[in-house]
Amino acid sequence: MNTEKKDFINALIVPFGFVFLLWAIKIMETISGISLSAYGLEPRTLKGLSGIFTMPLLHADFSHLVSNTLACFVLLFGLYIFYKEFATTLFLLFYLFSGIAAWIIGTSGSIHIGASGLVYSLAWFHILSGLIKRNKPQSAFGLIVIFLYGGVVWGIFPMFQSSPRISWQGHLGGAITGFVFAIYYRKKAISIAHQEAEDEDEDELLEEYPYWLEGQHEENDENENQKENKE
Repeated sequence: MNTEKKDFINALIVPFGFVFLLWAIKIMETISGISLSAYGLEPRTLKGLSGIFTMPLLHADFSHLVSNTLACFVLLFGLYIFYKEFATTLFLLFYLFSGIAAWIIGTSGSIHIGASGLVYSLAWFHILSGLIKRNKPQSAFGLIVIFLYGGVVWGIFPMFQSSPRISWQGHLGGAITGFVFAIYYRKKAISIAHQEAEDEDEDELLEEYPYWLEGQHEENDENENQKENKE
């Protein structure tokens, strides 16, 4: 098995496992008839601190879960493709700090559930990291994220929410988390395979460079010869 194929398969493991966990919890709730929504995140309360860990795992209904499933899978896959050496660390940081941010800025007396905060942190990290590092593959991935999940831009503003039940605070907390870590890890290199691909492109340009200026070099040589003849 070649390295690229192995990296691709490895990058699927955590996204698949996480999405499977989300669905298993929701199916268990449905079968048992017991809702776990009360164990979500309750902002600015000691009791609600546990929700930092449970919020991304709980969803109001299957429609809510479906809306987060594809985004979670694709964004986590991208994380393990571009940052395979420390993707798990980033995943845990996003999971933790997006919850903390929601706990701080959320409305008191409300309960927040869903993986949207995590989705927003991943999305904004991909978008900003691609721009900051000027890495073509990740920049392209960031544009795809915006195209497929355009709500990451409008979802952080309360006036653009289709329902008052949608936690724009959770979205904003996730976006802030992704933004902060994109800046913090701005000097952290992406996976070697992608860097090598860009280096190869640069090498090809360097190899072609003399041919672009071949006519100019010949002209310079003629001018030097004429100068020497005059002297």
